[in-house]
Amino acid sequence: MALTQNHFHPNFARAAALFEEYAAAEEEAQLVVYVGGELVLDLAANASPDALTTVYSVSKGLSAIALAKLVERGQLDLDQTVAHYWPEFAAQGKQDVTVRQLLSHQAGLPETTPALTTEQYLDDHAAAAALAAEKPWWRPGTGHGYHGLSIGPLMSELCFRITGQTIQQFYNAEVRTPAMADAYLGLPEELEPRVLELLPMKPPTDEQLQQFAPQRNWRQGPIGAAVFANGLGDAHVTSPAGRRFGLASAAGVASARGLASVFQWATGYGSAKGGIAPEVLQEFSQVQAYGLDLVIDNPTRAYGVVFMKPHPLHAYGSRRAFGHDGAAGAMVFADPEGEIVLGYTIRRNFFPGGMDQRLYPIIEEIRKVATA
Repeated sequence: MALTQNHFHPNFARAAALFEEYAAAEEEAQLVVYVGGELVLDLAANASPDALTTVYSVSKGLSAIALAKLVERGQLDLDQTVAHYWPEFAAQGKQDVTVRQLLSHQAGLPETTPALTTEQYLDDHAAAAALAAEKPWWRPGTGHGYHGLSIGPLMSELCFRITGQTIQQFYNAEVRTPAMADAYLGLPEELEPRVLELLPMKPPTDEQLQQFAPQRNWRQGPIGAAVFANGLGDAHVTSPAGRRFGLASAAGVASARGLASVFQWATGYGSAKGGIAPEVLQEFSQVQAYGLDLVIDNPTRAYGVVFMKPHPLHAYGSRRAFGHDGAAGAMVFADPEGEIVLGYTIRRNFFPGGMDQRLYPIIEEIRKVATA
């Protein structure tokens, strides 16, 4: 097998060569990078560069750009209470929860009791209504825990209460269309033939187990056990119906070109003006929560407003970088230091999950050249 798209700037030949190893491994992957607004890498291995895949939580990065547009327009105040926009949310002692807390995984609503169903998730308002009626699983603001799926309906309902549109509708009109991006929250049915269904993770090698497996004394805590009891919810994420609905937290469908196009449009690196005001992106990319994650029981996680931030266990960029990875390996981020934008997709999940670990040396090479 071989590269099916092989455009690279000579300065980034080393990064391109690292990616080319994927072709030899018969991985189906895409990598697109802009530096200072210039397309320096447009690579695909064993797949069309226009193929689309489910990108799981990379969807949150797309949703964050849409919410940033609301803040830029003055329609959404991060320090206002959620209940100001959505009165029913005040139930069960949540009247003082701020938008900032809600969007940085601090609101204590990673799931409901009983757990949210596929039918609720595939409804514009049902999951949100159940979350609004839920008592927080911890006192909001006292800790943070990944709202892996639930932040989707929470973001969408907040957007709906302000604009009358779901976040999928707002994102399509105000972000995806002007960015001309193949990155969807709600895949049009006519694009289904371009979708590459995700492939299951291969059993890890002994070397991968040693390098990436959790410590032997690690145990999943009770909050995480309750949140992930029903898995990742593939019925409402990777099924055709799930792709059409486009759950804003996990069911985005994109190419690497599409992911990079959204973040390049938003930042406007190399141009006079981006699609989102720089000061708003700075606000969204400021660390809001850092340390022990009460849901995934990871000792170090870092979140901005929706965005995932670099930290020692996920050092994908400078302190100013912002983006999001996905459970099956995909990644999107922007880094003001070097004016880097990167979009990456892969068809087969790579151990141990989250961003494909093989991206790290490629990112390091890109940053070395971009910041020289």
